[in-house]
Amino acid sequence: MPVFRPLAGNRKLRMPPFGAYLVLVAGWFFGFGLQTTLFPGVITFTLQESPERLGLAQAALTAPMMLLLPFAGVLAERKDRRGIVFYFYIFAGLSAGALGLMLLTGHLTYWVMVGFALLIGVAGGFVMPARDSAINPVVRISARTRHGGIELQRAVVMASAVQFGAQIAGMAVGYFAAYTGPGALFLMQAAGLCIGGISAAFLPRLGSKRDTSTAHPMADLADGVKAVFTSPVLMPMTLIMIALGILVVGGSFLVLIPLIIRESYGGGFPEIASLMVAFWVGALVANVALVKFGQIERPGRALILAQAVTVMATGAFYFHLPFWSLYLLVFGWGLGAGVAISLSRSVVQEQAPPDKLARVMSVYQLGLFGGMPAGAVLMGVVVGQLGPNVSALIPMFGLGAVLLVICLTTPILAVRRGQPHALPAAGTTPTPPATPPATPE
Repeated sequence: MPVFRPLAGNRKLRMPPFGAYLVLVAGWFFGFGLQTTLFPGVITFTLQESPERLGLAQAALTAPMMLLLPFAGVLAERKDRRGIVFYFYIFAGLSAGALGLMLLTGHLTYWVMVGFALLIGVAGGFVMPARDSAINPVVRISARTRHGGIELQRAVVMASAVQFGAQIAGMAVGYFAAYTGPGALFLMQAAGLCIGGISAAFLPRLGSKRDTSTAHPMADLADGVKAVFTSPVLMPMTLIMIALGILVVGGSFLVLIPLIIRESYGGGFPEIASLMVAFWVGALVANVALVKFGQIERPGRALILAQAVTVMATGAFYFHLPFWSLYLLVFGWGLGAGVAISLSRSVVQEQAPPDKLARVMSVYQLGLFGGMPAGAVLMGVVVGQLGPNVSALIPMFGLGAVLLVICLTTPILAVRRGQPHALPAAGTTPTPPATPPATPE
């Protein structure tokens, strides 16, 4: 790591570990918020592509993650996660900067956008397990510093709040793409990603006990998959992520909403940006409430109730509502999603075996990002045949059925905060552990 090591070795580049982690989160998600508005906006409004081509382009954003996430989880356990984050943040920033320059010089084509999507997908595939599994050691190290410690669930909620706030800022800036053009704003995305990457140098070393592992990477990968699908909690959590990836994020968020804005309301960049801001403001408000009112003792129940809000919200797009009412709809949807995102992360962090955390996180994330490409492509085809409003019924009924089956067949509703990952079968009353569970690393 010829570039990263001199920065990380400079003892003057230090700040509170959790504070540096929040800067790192903010840098990525500011750029992600901008991209959420700009990328589908360029495909849908600037290039006027078909639903099928929009679905294909959106799938290119997440297809590399589907292939890379399991191996990236193994890598995150074997290497210093700071270096992984640094280099792939910078890689994503350079990709966004190159796209911005191509747009400003008039070299915009559909396949240029697809190429950018693939590069960002590669970066995201490596970044996510390294960044998300880093919060555990960051929390542990913070407890040993003069800055004081923080409880894990609260740390996850605070990181989620920063994530949502940064996304909202990025999406709000995306509103001005109609006036400045998207090229200049892609350059701003590049700056946010590079700032986030450089902040990795401010963190303490985030290696692991597996730095010297001699096991074959495929054996480690298989071990992580086994840990997820033999757990009575991690397995249903991952199944919910698969359903969300296919039906909600890939289908509704990436494809359905931009096409409803164009086809039903004749909107453009300002409309998609303002609706996305309304959604993530709801998510931010939910996380601020979670921080203020303390721990959720039964996060499994709260998670299912929050996902039920998503079921109702996606189904509401079937109706030809006045455009102003969509702001209320997506704000309420965002409230539920904010609770679901934070609690699902904290549950997985608490339930994962400490020595397999990065691998478990990569498999868990694979559920979401593995489903998104298929959902985007399928929804593009469905919308092309049925229209956007009728297509909204598919995620509503699909996700509702998945949640019902999981509630009836798994112990997800019995999960308690801090409970070890061995749970009784569905339908039985869990007994508290004889000794307090150890905090996972």
